[in-house]
Amino acid sequence: MEEAEEPYISAGSEAVSTEDSTAAEAAAADEVTGADTAESEPETQVAELTAETGSGAEAGTPEEVPGAEAYTDAVVVPHGSLYPEGFDAKTIPAYSGKKYVILNDGKPYFTDADIARGKDEFELYSGMDELGRCGTAFANVCPHLMPEGKRGDISEIHPTGWKQKRYDGIVDADPPYLYNRSHLIAYKLAGENANIYNLITGTRYFNADGMSYVEDRVDEYVKSTGNHVLYRITPVFEGDELLARGVLMEAKSLEDGRIEYCEFIYNVQPGVYIDYRDGSNHKE
Repeated sequence: MEEAEEPYISAGSEAVSTEDSTAAEAAAADEVTGADTAESEPETQVAELTAETGSGAEAGTPEEVPGAEAYTDAVVVPHGSLYPEGFDAKTIPAYSGKKYVILNDGKPYFTDADIARGKDEFELYSGMDELGRCGTAFANVCPHLMPEGKRGDISEIHPTGWKQKRYDGIVDADPPYLYNRSHLIAYKLAGENANIYNLITGTRYFNADGMSYVEDRVDEYVKSTGNHVLYRITPVFEGDELLARGVLMEAKSLEDGRIEYCEFIYNVQPGVYIDYRDGSNHKE
C-alpha cells in the first residue's frame, strides 16, 4: 500500500492493529446528546450496508427514510446533492487541541436557493456513498419536526468505522466507551431514531462535548420562539477513510437571524490514538 498524503487533520501515520472488543453492551444511551454507546461486533458490514441503502438514492430518486416518524417529512436524496456550495474541506485547520474551529467567519454557506427552501418545512438526508458512508443532512428545524417522546433503541445500527473499545479513566462516560452512534441532526431536533442516513461513528468527546453546544442552542431557540432554523450537518471524510474527521455544522434562524453558526467539530478523543482509515484505536 502506498503511503497516503498527510491528511489536513493530523491522525498519525502508522497502521494500527486493534483487538476485537469484548466488552458487554453499554447500560444506557446518552439522554443529552441522543447518542448510543452500545458495544457490538467491531467489523462494519460495509458491503451489506451499501447494498441495503444505495438503490433509490444512487438512482437520484428521493425516497422516504426507513423508520422515519409519521410526523416528519424525511426523505433521502442522492449522495453529494446536499453538500454545501463554497465549502472546501481542505481549508479546515489541523486539529490543535481545540474541539471546534469557526469557519467562514461564522457565516453558514447557505445560498439564496438554500434560504428559499426555508419557505417550506423539510428534512433531507443523503444516500450512502459506495463505501457505505453518510453524507450531508439538511433540515428546516421547527416545532413540527421535533419529537414528543424519548428516543428509541439504535443499537442495531453499525456506522462505518465502528471499532468500539472501552477506556476507563480516559473517556468521560459511564460506561466509558470510545464511540457513540452520533446523530447528524440530533434526535431532539428532528425525531429520527434508527435512521441509517443520520448516524455516524463519533467519539464521546466529539458528540457530547462538541456537537451538543450548537444542538442545545438551536433546540432552546426553537422551543422558546416557535421559529425556524435552517440546519445542515456535513460529515467530512478524508479519501477512502471510514471514520469521519469531523462535521461541519451550519445553522441560521430564518425569522430573526439570532442563531448563526458555521463550525467544524473535530472527531477526536483526548488520550486516544484513532486510525481514521477504519476507526481502530488505542491508548496514546
